[in-house]
Formats: sequence, structure tokens, C-alpha cells
Amino acid sequence: MPDPAADLRPHRAPKALGGLAALACVACCALPVLITAGVVGASAGAVVDWLPALAVVLAVLAAGTWWLGQRRRFCSCAPKAAGEGGCGCKASTDPLKTSGAGRQ
Repeated sequence: MPDPAADLRPHRAPKALGGLAALACVACCALPVLITAGVVGASAGAVVDWLPALAVVLAVLAAGTWWLGQRRRFCSCAPKAAGEGGCGCKASTDPLKTSGAGRQ
């Protein structure tokens, strides 16, 4: 399993959940109009009652997944060579290497 700190792909879950929440809000407003116009059958009226709650739940889930994604630990070190994966930082068990070219 790849290191989550080295994963540079954008996370799609918050965007997808936010999009679904927006779609639920649009459907909540559009369905009564479409039912009245006769475009959609009257049985769609059963869906209209729970769409606001669904939109709120999806929006909260989108915000929560975004927040958790922002809390991930990012690596501040240079990346390792290709094929090694993960951060370029040394593990705490690796010996510390120092050079003689310090402040004088």
C-alpha cells in the first residue's frame, strides 16, 4: 500500500460528495416544478420530502472528508528515487550524517 503522505493525486471524494449535495439541492427545488408541469410523474413527490436531509448529509460528509484530507501529514523532505516510494526522509533508526562544512 502506498504511503499516504507521498500520494500527490487529488482526492476526489470531497468533490464527488459536494457535487452530489449540489445535485440533491437542485433536485429538491426542481422536482416540485417538474411534477406540476407534468414532466415527471406524481410518484416523484415521495422523493422530494427527503431530498433536503440528503443534501445536508452529503454536504457534511463532503466537508468532513475534505477536513480529514487536509489533516494528512505531508512530507517536507525531497522525494526518494523512483521505485522506492514514500518520503525521502530518513527513518528515526537511520544514523544521522553530518558534514564538516558547518558554521565557523
